[in-house]
Amino acid sequence: MIIQSKRVFCDDKITPKTLVIEDGIIKRILPYGLLKADKDYGDKLIMPGLIDIHNHGYLLGDNNDASEEWLSKWCHYLPSEGVTSTLATISTAPYAQLIASLKVIGNYIDEKKEGTAILGVYSEGPFIAADYRGAQSLENKLVPTQEIIDAFAKACHDHLRLVMLAPEELDEDMSIIEYLVKKGIRVTIGHSGATYDICNKAIAKGVTSFTHTYNGMRPLHHREPGVVGACMVNDDCFAEVICDGVHVHKGAANILARIKGKDKLIFVTDSVAIKGLKPGIYTNGERTSRVCEDGVARLEDGTIAGSANRLNKVLQFGIKEAKIDEVTCLRACTINPCLLLGVKDRGLLSEGLRADIVVFDDDFDVIDVYIEGEMYKFD
Repeated sequence: MIIQSKRVFCDDKITPKTLVIEDGIIKRILPYGLLKADKDYGDKLIMPGLIDIHNHGYLLGDNNDASEEWLSKWCHYLPSEGVTSTLATISTAPYAQLIASLKVIGNYIDEKKEGTAILGVYSEGPFIAADYRGAQSLENKLVPTQEIIDAFAKACHDHLRLVMLAPEELDEDMSIIEYLVKKGIRVTIGHSGATYDICNKAIAKGVTSFTHTYNGMRPLHHREPGVVGACMVNDDCFAEVICDGVHVHKGAANILARIKGKDKLIFVTDSVAIKGLKPGIYTNGERTSRVCEDGVARLEDGTIAGSANRLNKVLQFGIKEAKIDEVTCLRACTINPCLLLGVKDRGLLSEGLRADIVVFDDDFDVIDVYIEGEMYKFD
């Protein structure tokens, strides 16, 4: 398969290129027009497949209550956003329920089904702080221990890739962070009211990221920089952001992007079970939420409870509304998630890497998606 366009995102530039794809990988990258292409996309944007590392659910389904049937439906839907890889994100729920879901997710990953690839599990709960729990259930919060981490990892067949925690909830030595890092699991701070100093101590122990920056965390104050300040100051840490103009103002998103630069910003959807639903009132499990016209779910008290965001539209908002540098935006949903997770076989259009590719029009609507070099056929 040979595809080409006058606008290909490669080597942090958008230039005319031809991609030669063989056996599921990008075999060669050549100047535009050098070979006869099977598909010439003209001036449409060809870029690496999008990677959404913070993604909970869709159509009233959720990774907290995963079934093989729902996971298949979810992974066959996600290419419509241009998403070719994701993490199955869990949140706070009864321990037994999470263990059961993790087993299902682990089996699904091992079977390597068609559609969007699940790279592993992201535990956004239950290791939260009460005052910054957002819409997560307080009665099911836990403090992470080696036993709980081992149980989570065993349940999902060692596909636990990212664990969020509130460092102020930990023992003073924060040894659990070192334990996670030793097991090869990345650690992120979120749903936390930690002080600036506590965050810095956690970073010294091995924290490398911040969960949906600005949301669910102690804000920046000039006398106590808090979690947001620690995120901004620590250049080596990644920062997730829900760049949709609702969770985070476009100006705040722009500020964060300027501070973190092109290498450390990660766009996420934080999309939940309301994705794909029309505005209205919905009950999922024990939680009732209202899907608003802005695509955000809110509890009855107005607390934001996740989104119906599509990553391609988060990307569009970042470029066109938040006015973030284009290369920074494109990296924020391709290679930067890979750098955080240590994934080395995708995220760039580069010779020898997986041919996970998306083609967008000017509004970032999907034209075509390639997964391991095969054009994805939408149902």
